[in-house]
Order: sequence, then structure tokens, then C-alpha cells
Amino acid sequence: MEIKITKKNNRNRLICKRDGGSIAVSDLGPNVPFHDMAHFVVENTLGLKEGFFGNIRKGYSVEDLSDKQVIKTLGPETWYSEIMTRTLQSLSSGACTADQFPALIKEELQHLSIPYSYSLTPDLITGMETEYRKLLEQWKELKEGDTLVLEFEPG
Repeated sequence: MEIKITKKNNRNRLICKRDGGSIAVSDLGPNVPFHDMAHFVVENTLGLKEGFFGNIRKGYSVEDLSDKQVIKTLGPETWYSEIMTRTLQSLSSGACTADQFPALIKEELQHLSIPYSYSLTPDLITGMETEYRKLLEQWKELKEGDTLVLEFEPG
């Protein structure tokens, strides 16, 4: 699935072109692209097919994935993706360390009664952080109206 994020007057645009040609489009607030880029890194790296972009790929809209009633119907992988994404952003901002990363995810998943079965090695965590920082740099270099293009191909 092709993902395009365009800088637009402090309101950004996300366009996801699914393999069959249909699209999902959403206007994003000024900081949302950073969260979506973290989702991209987490889901692509770990091969998650039911995270944010995996669900978009399956036909959900961004609005669907913001609806509390829809969210309740989504499986554990969706929650894992969301928690991992937030934790990656925390790592990148310095709010947590790579050593704390797995424990923070495990704790939040346990709080939601979701089994934790992922092996997050230091190399994997560092690799995701490095990739995320590269995307942030690419975004920073874009001018108004420019687009960051990503290819979502989980495992």
C-alpha cells in the first residue's frame, strides 16, 4: 500500500492507496504525521498486519479507526501497534530509554489484559528508533506542499 503524507498549511494530508486502487484520505493535525510515521515504522518492522495501516489496507477509513465503537472490535495486534507506536515516540523524544522500552509495552498490555509475546531485542528497538528519526528528518526537510511517500509492506 502506498502512503503519502503531504505538508499543507499546518494541516497535513494522509492518502493511502490500497493495492486494489481504492484510497483512504484524511486531513491531519500538525503533529499527527509524526504518530503515523511511528505507526509505519512499527508495523513495517514487526510485520503487523492489523495495526493502523494494516487496518487501512483492509478497508477501514481513518475515521473508522477513530470511532470508539469500531476500536472496541479490533484485535490485540491493533492495540499492540498503538502502544508500541506511542512508546517509540517516547523513546525518540527521550521520555524513556531503550532499556525501558519493552517493560513499558508489557506493562500497558497487561493493564489491558492483552498477552505479551513479542521479543524486542536491543537491536530491533535501536533499528526502529533510527528509522523513525530518519523519517522525521525527511519530514523536516520537506517544503510546504511536498509529499513524503512510503510503501507499507508488512512481513
